[in-house]
Amino acid sequence: MTFAPVPLDRVPEVAAFLTGLGQGVLRQGEVSAFRGRNDSWAGVTSTGQPVFVKRVGGGEADVRRRMTRIAAMGELFNVHPVVTVPRFLGHDETNALVAFSLLEDAESVSDVAGEGFSWELARSAGLQLGALHTLTPPGVVAEDDSEPPLPPLTALTALPMEMYLLASGAELEAWAILHNDAEVVEAIRGLADRQQAAPRVLIHGDLRLDQFLIHDDRLYLVDWEESRVGDAARDLGGFVGEWLYRGVLGMAGREDGASDREVVANGARRFESLRPYIEAFWTGYLEARPTAHEDGELAARTAGFAGWHLFDRVLAAGYERARLTPLERAAAGVGRRVLLDPAAFTTTLGIGENR
Repeated sequence: MTFAPVPLDRVPEVAAFLTGLGQGVLRQGEVSAFRGRNDSWAGVTSTGQPVFVKRVGGGEADVRRRMTRIAAMGELFNVHPVVTVPRFLGHDETNALVAFSLLEDAESVSDVAGEGFSWELARSAGLQLGALHTLTPPGVVAEDDSEPPLPPLTALTALPMEMYLLASGAELEAWAILHNDAEVVEAIRGLADRQQAAPRVLIHGDLRLDQFLIHDDRLYLVDWEESRVGDAARDLGGFVGEWLYRGVLGMAGREDGASDREVVANGARRFESLRPYIEAFWTGYLEARPTAHEDGELAARTAGFAGWHLFDRVLAAGYERARLTPLERAAAGVGRRVLLDPAAFTTTLGIGENR
């Protein structure tokens, strides 16, 4: 889904950046943007090149780290294209700009999942993620010892004043669910501790369905701002958790007069229809990364991160809204159950054993 971008006449540095890369300038009136936390511009330049430009936002130190990761990963894939990504064109550290080849008319998996998605594409996602996790990380990424932003461990018991003042009513409801559940907080902290002892691999770090794009029947993985060396289960749990969240949302399809039991059953049926995508993904992943079989706790940690992912989705859904919906509260409840006993849910989630 595209949106109106910040007008280019307000950001002359974008034209200067693209001109310096030899790409020409974006054609006025033919530029669009994509939903996200960063400003972006997408279109065809005066030299006929489809390009995507993003301005990385945030605090100075955070922007610097994210820019470094994006550039390092872009250069890695330009040389070793074992993961299908848009070609990295270059970056401008001074203005926090990065540029990639634009995949024209690409669709986000988040927008087509369940209808325009397939078993083959799900397996491709697993193959690509498994390949990623076998790569030697770029030096600057390997040396990055910053903590992943999620789960936000310091905010699990109380919000910093700045976060509290900026949060919407729905976000505060979601945080209250966490703050009033000591067992879940302990489970999330335990998950963070277990990942420290897990095998360390190069990970995407922020894997969601909207990070996968379908273009000409091929799957592309994008957005490397949070890439780092870490636990493979973080990426795997993000993918699994996305489908679990969609299963919970499937409870919305209820007829008038349906009982709560029937509503829950409806959600279970919805997840059963989605689980083959997880199974195909898991199969592809283990095929591309055979050493994963040696990590006997990988499936359980993956389930744990899938449980956390439901809380993450609930927090994201509450952005700028006054209240959480009943389905979002239900998602938090499912996430709680999985977090408290992740090993018990591996088969249910379609990831089974990896020995």
